[in-house]
Amino acid sequence: MPLTDQTSGVLHLPMGLMWSMPVPVACSLAVAALGQGGGLAASCGQCPLDTEGRVLDPDDPVAQARRVAVSTAGVLAHLPPGHQAALLVVYHSADAGAQTAAMLAVLGDAFPSAVLAPVRLPHFYYPGMRIEVDLYAIAGTPRVTVLRRVDAEVSVIDGGALRLVHLAAPDAALAQTVLSAAGLDARHLLSAQWFGNTAPPDLWTPDPAARVLLPQGSGLSAVLTFAPGPVSAHRTEGGAILRSAGRFAWLSATAALADLANAAEVAMDALALSSLPALTMLKATTHYAGGPGPDDLHGNLAVRHARFPRPGPASTGVPVAGLSAATLAIDMLACLTDRAAPS
Repeated sequence: MPLTDQTSGVLHLPMGLMWSMPVPVACSLAVAALGQGGGLAASCGQCPLDTEGRVLDPDDPVAQARRVAVSTAGVLAHLPPGHQAALLVVYHSADAGAQTAAMLAVLGDAFPSAVLAPVRLPHFYYPGMRIEVDLYAIAGTPRVTVLRRVDAEVSVIDGGALRLVHLAAPDAALAQTVLSAAGLDARHLLSAQWFGNTAPPDLWTPDPAARVLLPQGSGLSAVLTFAPGPVSAHRTEGGAILRSAGRFAWLSATAALADLANAAEVAMDALALSSLPALTMLKATTHYAGGPGPDDLHGNLAVRHARFPRPGPASTGVPVAGLSAATLAIDMLACLTDRAAPS
């Protein structure tokens, strides 16, 4: 059953409602911030797995997209009434062209109000798995504004506690142009996940070391969140980046060790979550430079999940070809404790 923490005004959906990982995890299926300034929810990476953690429809990203659409709809059904899909981050290893288009069409048809943010991976961690999807939902109807400049496009999603943005551009100059043309204010930038072979514009890059590397010619893409007001930047006791505005905060830490379990230890030490009792972790995203088998994931996952506060955040970990200046990067979206939030 969903667990609501009446102290923090946060709803946790437990793992195992529809599918499971093959190893124990300390994360939630989804987490929603409720109460004043809330109305934002994030899921763990929705995977085409069964209740025993076995891959369904192996090596068929279109069929797996249908599976993920069902589980994602299940997440929405368990959230408080009124939550709608606003943004889907679609990690995938589908073939370029028709297969990718068909996979995205499945998700677009299932969630017509949501913006799709595709991110191509070199591989996943379980044989036959070709897709994993993060859901960001808001308590209301998403209002999407799309702006294009030459070959660059930015989708701005309003209606929730935070402004969600997806960007796709061929280079940093056009990325800068289209972000500015959309009227976005870099002083309000709370979080950023960048994907691309070239460096993104500095103004919109709070953690340059965490940029995921894509093949040459892939251009730049990003998933950004903006707060209603100016963001303040600090460091945690361990030295991680901590950005906050209003009720929400974002933490980011990286490590450059070849052993990914050790890298996860270093990053979790930097996050110093135990020193931040006023924050409830909503969503943890981990990109790591790892191989196609489960060992790299399970090794760093065990470290991360042993350090999550309970109940754990929604969590996603995916292998990437490389990071700009690290082997592993963790970022976490969090909200401040709200004792007045209703359950």
